[in-house]
Amino acid sequence: MILQNDRQIQISAAGSRWATSWPVQQLWWSEFIERIKTPARSTESLLTYLRYPKSQQDKLKDVGGFVGGVVDGQRKAANVKGRDLLTLDLDNIPAGETENVLCRLDGLGCGYAVYSTRKHEPAKPRLRVIVPLSRTVTPDEYEPVARKLAEIIGIALCDPTTFQASRLMYWPSCSADSQFIFQYGDKPLLSADGMLAMYGDWKDVSQWPQVPGAQPVQKLAAKQEDPAGKKGIVGAFCRVYDVYAAMEQLIPGEYEPCDLQDRYTYTGGSTTGGAIVYGEGKFLYSHHATDPSGGKLCNAFDLVRLHKYGELDEEAAAGTPTGRLPSYTAMKEFAQADPHVSALMKQEKYESAVSEFGDPDPASDTDWVQQLKINGSGNYLKSVDNILIILRNDPLLKGKFAYDEFANRGLVMGAVPWNEAEGRRIHTDNDDAGLRWYLEAIYGITGKEKIYDGIMLVAMERAFNDLKDYLWGLTWDGVKRVDTLLSDYLGAEDTLYGRTVSRKSLVAAVARVMEPGVKYDYMPILSGAQGIGKSTLFRLLGKAWYSDSLATFEGKEAAEMLQGVWINEVGELNGLSKSETNAVKQFLSKTEDIYREAYGRRTGRFPRRCVFFGTTNDKEFLKDPTGNRRFWPVDVGVREPTKNVFTQLAGEVDQIWAECVVYWRMGETLYLPKEMEERAKEAQESHREANAKEGIILDFLAKPLPEDWRQRDVLQRRMYWSGEFGQTPGNLPRDRVCAAEIWCECFGSDLKYMKRGEAREINDILRGLPDWEPMKTSGRFGPYGLQRGYKKVSTLPKK
Repeated sequence: MILQNDRQIQISAAGSRWATSWPVQQLWWSEFIERIKTPARSTESLLTYLRYPKSQQDKLKDVGGFVGGVVDGQRKAANVKGRDLLTLDLDNIPAGETENVLCRLDGLGCGYAVYSTRKHEPAKPRLRVIVPLSRTVTPDEYEPVARKLAEIIGIALCDPTTFQASRLMYWPSCSADSQFIFQYGDKPLLSADGMLAMYGDWKDVSQWPQVPGAQPVQKLAAKQEDPAGKKGIVGAFCRVYDVYAAMEQLIPGEYEPCDLQDRYTYTGGSTTGGAIVYGEGKFLYSHHATDPSGGKLCNAFDLVRLHKYGELDEEAAAGTPTGRLPSYTAMKEFAQADPHVSALMKQEKYESAVSEFGDPDPASDTDWVQQLKINGSGNYLKSVDNILIILRNDPLLKGKFAYDEFANRGLVMGAVPWNEAEGRRIHTDNDDAGLRWYLEAIYGITGKEKIYDGIMLVAMERAFNDLKDYLWGLTWDGVKRVDTLLSDYLGAEDTLYGRTVSRKSLVAAVARVMEPGVKYDYMPILSGAQGIGKSTLFRLLGKAWYSDSLATFEGKEAAEMLQGVWINEVGELNGLSKSETNAVKQFLSKTEDIYREAYGRRTGRFPRRCVFFGTTNDKEFLKDPTGNRRFWPVDVGVREPTKNVFTQLAGEVDQIWAECVVYWRMGETLYLPKEMEERAKEAQESHREANAKEGIILDFLAKPLPEDWRQRDVLQRRMYWSGEFGQTPGNLPRDRVCAAEIWCECFGSDLKYMKRGEAREINDILRGLPDWEPMKTSGRFGPYGLQRGYKKVSTLPKK
């Protein structure tokens, strides 16, 4: 496009209204017209679009946008450096007046472009006017120029907020069936100086044209909540400082009074009298474009916040709530440090506390309060030392925090101001929040970390271990019950192996309480029919410290589930896969768990204080052909029990543990003696899941080989195994083998079809055979080349 009236302009554009950066683009006015003449059309109809909620409408029309000038960083008034384009939204055009407005624009005598905006329809016209300026105008100049041009066009047609220098204008877009209007005029550029000259004094805000019917700021201020009535730091600040006091004492020199009452001039701008005080000092609204608080109705708190800390919000994401802005945080700290605000808050918090909790008991000892340290303003120091004094002495908090050493968790020991429930309960996040609230309300003390430190120190002063106290408090009557526990109550065979498993596992449970983290990595597994009382036995033995909820054996979740549990029942082991069984074995081998607790600040070490018992109804539950040493299987329900687990065990539990304590004090070991290890291996083997291929492989390995076996290729070997062509039987016993040999010769398969899973299965079987062991190094296996194999133990020279 070629225009007779053209100039280079600068705009700032971004792909979304949420953008935090608006890069500057330099282009010709004619290029800009080319960019806006074609809209982005979406697929929905206009009627559908108008039925959408506002959030959906905003999303659809956000096809990116522009500011008609240079924006340095985030799009806000203080960051606008100048404007080359004047933009006006005409949202109040009467029905049927579109053509008249277009004619009016064409008769202005200056260059322009106009396009319809997203909600435009013939019955409710909406147009956006863009006018190129003869020169770049400053932010202070922009609004009076825009308002004067709007007055010429008809300011009643304009959106009341369209005059802001930082205002975003979306690129053209419309619905699938919408009417789109576009028109431009190639005429002289609008003279900014000529427009300003039409004022008596363009810097006087009172001379600027206003949109008729627009809600005056005074009415807006009247509708706002009285800032002095707000709760928290904002209200306290506004009760100490109104706008007048804030301007004079906290941001002196930012504003100067004018001749007119309640009008002030922002000293950093070019216009005068643009800052107006409303509500007898409750609010200020500034029309100054370069004022940090410009275009906002501010109470004293926000006025000081924007002037002192507004620059901190440069990197904040668009749409961030005011309460989460960096400037808000900084202003809160400033207000809290103000001695007048702090003193008022302390007084008001005390009065609130009296009304909430009643008058102090005259008979209670309050001398301890004198131990609390105060600062120069008379406020209690927000120190750990003060918090400790309060937690140890305040009548509503004294003795209420303790630590359960066995469960590794804090407890609340009775009613507290934020929770009237009596009795012992777990210390929760709600208790942390409640204590922070109480300390702030009564003492004006805040600081999450310091309060947390105080709770920990006081709780550890009252640490206890109920389970250890329970065990130490038992006295054995001398009657032996532990060794025959499984045979007496669950009908296990009364064997030395069964007795040993019963004693070792229960003494290990005592040892884990007395010596947390002591080495013990075994798990007895009771195998027997459902309903004979396996779970009942462990539930009664474990008392309040029993659990059958261990759902995983991996990660922090599993470790956390152990805290506060002594007897862990692991049910239905037959449902575990081989990989899950391996995870169980690895889990059992740990003597401590290392992880960071939820909301914890540091990684902690948690020595194991529990033991594990497995239960299953299945006979074959060990799936690993090797590595089952950690499991001690015991068959139960094989004979009639001599005692009833459901009616008699509860009365003997204390004596069972008392007996175990005696064995522990006598130095009972927590592993099986050598002769019992053999019995355990037999039990493990009898409960191992059988693999049908194991017998085939054993038969294959037992067959003798000819002397030239290693020189034969795969085809010759297969012919030998088939017995065809009169093969002479060999006479040499096999002394080594590899997985490839088994796959190709034993199972008659092709090596190229052997997958990793099949190789692993064969290796697992070979590894579990009693007379075979893995070779330490790779060896050559005839036609299969270099392989990791197995050799027969009996062929090794004896040491």
